[in-house]
Amino acid sequence: MKKIAVVLIFTALFCLLISCGERESPPAYLPSVRYENVPLPDCTVLIEYGAGPADGAGPAFGKSPEELIVSSDISIPYTRIKDGDVALQNGSDKNASFSISFIGVYTPDGKKTEYGEADLSSLPNGKYVVAARFSKSAGSGKDIRDEIYYLLAGIDKTSLEK
Repeated sequence: MKKIAVVLIFTALFCLLISCGERESPPAYLPSVRYENVPLPDCTVLIEYGAGPADGAGPAFGKSPEELIVSSDISIPYTRIKDGDVALQNGSDKNASFSISFIGVYTPDGKKTEYGEADLSSLPNGKYVVAARFSKSAGSGKDIRDEIYYLLAGIDKTSLEK
């Protein structure tokens, strides 16, 4: 009888070990500009932060994307791409929520072009900076922290010629 009880207890413990726990969550990622569904390197600059409504100033506070693009304080990486799908992708994390919005397409000298978000995949050859703004909210109850960022991704689009 004792052997059966021990076997049942060990069986129950084994089942408990393999059945408990949280399911694996999907991988977390920040909002990004993606080329063929691969995130492009970017420069993310904090605008403001706070608990609840944003109440602190980051390095980009009071600056426009144009000012940041020509600023020597930041370095925007440029990625060489060819024709393909370019799109904004919102972030995903089980501990935070994100919201991304398109600002514009700029030249490397900070001039805004007429291209919109729908034009990202069909930009003509040249160098561009895709600017977006995203917010991140993390925490719950009284411990919510809001952050707002500029996301600047450089694109060096080349022709299909070899």
